[in-house]
Amino acid sequence: MNCSAWAPRPGRILLPLLLAVCASASAGSTAEFDDLVARLQFAFFTGDSRALEETITELGGLEVEPGLAAVKSYQLAYGDWKLAQLLGERSLSVAKSSVSKAARQCVQHARDAISKDPRMAEIYAIEAACDTYQPGSPKQSSTACTRSKSMRTAMTLGAENPRVLFINALCSPDAEGDPAAIERWRAVVAKFEAAPPSQPGKPDWGHAEALTLLGESYLKRGEMVAARDVLERALVLAPDYRQAQKLLQTAANRPR
Repeated sequence: MNCSAWAPRPGRILLPLLLAVCASASAGSTAEFDDLVARLQFAFFTGDSRALEETITELGGLEVEPGLAAVKSYQLAYGDWKLAQLLGERSLSVAKSSVSKAARQCVQHARDAISKDPRMAEIYAIEAACDTYQPGSPKQSSTACTRSKSMRTAMTLGAENPRVLFINALCSPDAEGDPAAIERWRAVVAKFEAAPPSQPGKPDWGHAEALTLLGESYLKRGEMVAARDVLERALVLAPDYRQAQKLLQTAANRPR
């Protein structure tokens, strides 16, 4: 329904009713959109690449209100980024072309989102991550990513944004057991914990992932108690997060 076509005019006594119908349709659109976004995150957490692909396709076909158009492109980019990560965990001989395709689609959706709303700092960071993505660990350390024009723009627009800082930390060099990695992830987690709750139709990903990557950094340093603490916190936020479950099991099996 094109509610913008119903501008107030003399004699339109049904205008209040029509505006109520439009508001209801908009709320329904946002709820359906948020449901699909939640399914994107769930598929990533459970490592289900097929479900993630299907949800991306379903989201791509969803008609949304004009106010959600840029965020829809953003979430499609996010979904393709997470798909590239899942596929990148597989054998390179099997997954390389699929990973590259997902990363390219991520960049295309990111640029589409930017064309619709150039003020969204997070989407520049996602574009940087996808444009420099290499199959392998989700910790895609790359100086090309941190030094890219897109990442510089993201940091300029959103220097305090927890998701921008998350991607910047993900792209930063991370040597085995590097204490600087712990400090980076602790800073990112603190930003998530200080951020206000996400509103309907707005991005809300990253907190559980940041806790999990902090837990992994603690594990590499042999700090088992600290690792278990943050990994348990990650699983409170995302109980089905496969990577957090695996790392928590590793922490539990190692001596203190």
